[in-house]
Amino acid sequence: MRERFCRSCRGWHQLDQWPHNCMPAQNTARSDLPVPHYVSDNIEIRSMHDGNIYTSKRQLRAEYRAHGVEEIGNEKPKPIEKPKSDREGIRKELRRVHAEYNA
Repeated sequence: MRERFCRSCRGWHQLDQWPHNCMPAQNTARSDLPVPHYVSDNIEIRSMHDGNIYTSKRQLRAEYRAHGVEEIGNEKPKPIEKPKSDREGIRKELRRVHAEYNA
């Protein structure tokens, strides 16, 4: 008889008589395929530009490019440039307010 350690109940079970309550739960959301997160090109969508229905994302984007339309939502955000603060001006204002408060 061969036994194996069960991770579910932390006990030992014989391989030919493994209890069903210790079987690992199957996640039905995951696929057994080697590529479970495959993104398909097929889609049925109406173009916002010309109103035609397209069945391929590639065809839709090619139509957008041909007419010079920019598709938004997939681009990387541009970095926000923070303006440089006028530190000397801030110091002068703080000194002025402090002097006015103490007077």
